[in-house]
Amino acid sequence: MKQQNIIENVLEKAGNKNLINELTIRLSQSEINTLLLALSKEIANKNTPNDILNKYKYNRFVKPSELSPIKVKQVEILMLEMAEASGFSSILLSPASLLGSCSVIAKVDQNNVISATRGLELIADSTNMLAIYLANGIKNKTIDNTKSPVHLSATCRVTRGQMYKTDEFVSHFSLFTIVSSGKNTGSYGFEKDAIARHMQFYINYFEEKLGHKLTVTLNVRNGYTDKIGFIDRIHCHLREIYPYTDFIMNVEETENSYYQGINFKIIVEGIELVDGGFVDWTQKLLGNKKERLLISGTGIDLQLITGMLDKII
Repeated sequence: MKQQNIIENVLEKAGNKNLINELTIRLSQSEINTLLLALSKEIANKNTPNDILNKYKYNRFVKPSELSPIKVKQVEILMLEMAEASGFSSILLSPASLLGSCSVIAKVDQNNVISATRGLELIADSTNMLAIYLANGIKNKTIDNTKSPVHLSATCRVTRGQMYKTDEFVSHFSLFTIVSSGKNTGSYGFEKDAIARHMQFYINYFEEKLGHKLTVTLNVRNGYTDKIGFIDRIHCHLREIYPYTDFIMNVEETENSYYQGINFKIIVEGIELVDGGFVDWTQKLLGNKKERLLISGTGIDLQLITGMLDKII
């Protein structure tokens, strides 16, 4: 049964088909939080210890990963230390993010995020919270990205709502991310420097540290006036700096509003391990078209599952 049909059945059972609209229009966010807290408390009070144990059996979000936590932490430390050495300052993020952190600024389906009470959701992507952290700092003048770009890194356990096709993957996994924030300096100056810095990190990590050859695909996306000219200049720039790395330019257009201009993917031993690109999130958050932001990340669990780290861990 489709979700919309399920919602309609629930509202009919509640005796008010307009309940959701009435609540969101008539009540403030704080009043809705109070209502949800009371509802959660009432539901929790109706459970017995045996109910909790039975629910644990079937709830995919609470099951532990079968991976070694020691190995996961070792990889997190390795990547953060290498990122620090490459100029990315590390941030220790909260496991919670603001409700709408993904769906509002990145247009991700809210149903793929685990929503919670108190105006929060479980963190599903650390790049969104790094973007919010940066925007808040730029707005309050505690972060200055005008004279030189700001580069950050983070690792955290993220939880996502979508189903996975294999039992090897659980709904939560460790994610390593790096972001670069700056201003439009003309002639794609920020874009060239930022993407080169991200590439340098991944080349150092996957090729020099882990001993695996990587391939990079540069996929064109909307968001820049001359998108073909933009991706071509970035492609030439990267090939000039890293002549021994395979860069493949893909100008086939797809409907993708997540990234702006370029979405790059890094394939290692035939496995797509890194996803990244330019986004307009800080532009939206600050209302400033001159803001630029490059994000990228890789799943640590996937690296362990695929044996990428067998030589060093």
